[in-house]
Amino acid sequence: MSENNSVAGIFSGHGQIKTPTYKEQAYRLIKEAILYQRFQADTIYSQEAICQELGISRTPVREALLELQKENYIRFCRGKGIQIVSLDDQAIHDILEMRIYLEMAGAELAAQRATKSDLDYIRECLEANQRHHSTDNIIQNYRIDHQFHRSVAKAAHNALLYNTLDDVLNHYLRFETLTVYQSQTFAQSIVDEHQALYEAVKNRNAQQARQAAASHLENAYRRTLGNYWTKKP
Repeated sequence: MSENNSVAGIFSGHGQIKTPTYKEQAYRLIKEAILYQRFQADTIYSQEAICQELGISRTPVREALLELQKENYIRFCRGKGIQIVSLDDQAIHDILEMRIYLEMAGAELAAQRATKSDLDYIRECLEANQRHHSTDNIIQNYRIDHQFHRSVAKAAHNALLYNTLDDVLNHYLRFETLTVYQSQTFAQSIVDEHQALYEAVKNRNAQQARQAAASHLENAYRRTLGNYWTKKP
């Protein structure tokens, strides 16, 4: 187990917290640093160093960390700080499996239930993906990518499905290699697969939408996470 008391630059690009909602913003920034792997799994970080980097007192940071502990992102190490929880192979496989089946169901329901405003929003997310997929901003690309997936799930009009998928997508980022958009070939494949999913939902073809979601995620796993995924839905 490694220990690192320095968190300098870990929140780079976001600045220090300047609004009254200290706990909420601390939670968001720390969680994002975990999701996008700026914090390293199994490494211990000083709470005091996190407070200094964010520019706020211990209380809101500790409140944020307690919430993250409940969600199994961190654990407290008495007298040392907090440790970023890693995911073992079984947990990773469970997340991949849950995601693909949730998205298949969500796409099928979206094809049946999407309103015009839902379809407009899915299209907006797709167009953002098309515009930005060639940029070098990896985090922006993943945010746009996952927003497209959330837009399809939102159109299913099942709050439990959406909220569960939202949580699964967050956990997915904890182990994704975050490299797929560095390949223009892969990036274009993602856009094409998103387009196929959108068209199936727009055309109200539930089975085609379900299959488009399954094919896309099978391809996505194969591109960067093939060592964790062997089961075809």
